Amino acid sequence: MASKRTAARQGSGKRREAETVLKLSRRAKAEVAKLLRRNQAGTITREQLKTGLKEVDERLKRMLAHIRHLL
Repeated sequence: MASKRTAARQGSGKRREAETVLKLSRRAKAEVAKLLRRNQAGTITREQLKTGLKEVDERLKRMLAHIRHLL
């Protein structure tokens, strides 16, 4: 017999959290790659590099908070 449920099912909260972690990870990785390319090309100052790395560090801290929540 067919199911009587008509509403779409939502994924689990942990899956959404995991997707958020993966998204933050991809962004951080892309940002670091961009900073390294600019550093090797010599188009970025040391101060800009430090600022960019601090921003990435903040994103990674948020990512760790999500991971701790998942476990």
